[in-house]
Amino acid sequence: MGDEQHRDDVVTGRAWADFCDALKSAGDLITANSTDDLDRIEGFRYLSRLARGGLTAFIENGDRISPFILPIPFNLKIGCDNPDADYRNVGVDPRYGYRITGTRGTVNFLSIGAYSGGYGTNSATPGAQGNITDNDPDQDRPIDIIASVEPPELAPGEQWLEMSPATTVIIVRNFFLDREHERSSELEIECLNPPTEHPDALSADEFATGLAMSGFYVHGIVQRFLDWLVMFRENPNTLEFLPQDDGPGGWGDPNQLFRHGCWDLPEGKAFLITVPALDTFYWNFQLNNMWEESLDYRRFPVTVNKHTARYEDDGTVRIVVSRADPGWGNWISTAHHDHGTWGLRYNQVVEDIPPTIELIDV
Repeated sequence: MGDEQHRDDVVTGRAWADFCDALKSAGDLITANSTDDLDRIEGFRYLSRLARGGLTAFIENGDRISPFILPIPFNLKIGCDNPDADYRNVGVDPRYGYRITGTRGTVNFLSIGAYSGGYGTNSATPGAQGNITDNDPDQDRPIDIIASVEPPELAPGEQWLEMSPATTVIIVRNFFLDREHERSSELEIECLNPPTEHPDALSADEFATGLAMSGFYVHGIVQRFLDWLVMFRENPNTLEFLPQDDGPGGWGDPNQLFRHGCWDLPEGKAFLITVPALDTFYWNFQLNNMWEESLDYRRFPVTVNKHTARYEDDGTVRIVVSRADPGWGNWISTAHHDHGTWGLRYNQVVEDIPPTIELIDV
């Protein structure tokens, strides 16, 4: 499509109408797949959050020449987002090289990864390229990273984040053990070889493409994680690994083993999940709604991790998922939900040992 067609679409309002049609189409997925009123209410809120995320990524921060590493929009939750995480990302263009600088912070785990493809409609299959892992929370030291396709000549203290000719985004994961006392990394990004010295005016081509990508993003993400739910429902009330292309081979962190599933809790019952004694850098368990959004961890106890858990004498952790606090174990509230999805992450585990899940009487 040429610039003239884009100009026509933008100034006549067709590009905006197409974006609105994409949101409407995503809304049809919500109504078709909801099983109760709470699903539908949260589903439409989900769309509003995704719309904010798409517009931020592809329009407000869509400039690959003068980008910013920004936190994802408040309460944007996608694909079993980790309640312990401060996620940040930035879109990049593999034709250019970038320099990422700043401070590491004191957060427990820092991961900076380059990824290709996307979860939106018309996007290539998600893939992972280079990754830099930092496990040293005691050193609030400088970060200096060159992100490029070709290996750069590195100065002392610099690191290389390998991109590919298909890389589209760099994702920063800050994982907390204790949010009250840990601080995220603070990072900036600079394009090293911009094609022009001064930025151009906003073009119709740039805006039309950004609107279209935002619409694809909303619809595609809803569909992607509904596809996950279909898989989960084949074996409910379990925690199993995803296919490789949806885990570390997609946009997952390569340091993690990640179990997912869906849950449906009958009245008068609770789930007892026993996490074995593990030699692992980090782990967490969490509850999500059916759209794969973490439940409201600001107001309900819906997650537990290696630091916050209460342990048994043998090093195991007993997690009780129930509507009300049973008074023992590590209580995870369903936060007014009867069903949803859940996830269990092991980060840098020495030996993978699966959890056990029992349905017990309250």
